Amino acid sequence: MPTIRVTVPKSAWSKEAKAEIAAKLTNSLAEIAQSNGKGDIKQYINVHIEETAEGGYAMGGNVVG
Repeated sequence: MPTIRVTVPKSAWSKEAKAEIAAKLTNSLAEIAQSNGKGDIKQYINVHIEETAEGGYAMGGNVVG
């Protein structure tokens, strides 16, 4: 079962925006799978969008948020 994990800053994206992110990521992965002969796997793709607390992640060794 394919799983896509996305981490975003807390409250950076609305519920509607997260739904759009999940839909687009799901569709993209499903299209790639289809073009590589894996069949229609869309119903099996999971997208987890996790919000981090302030200062809960780093980029380039520097804490962000």
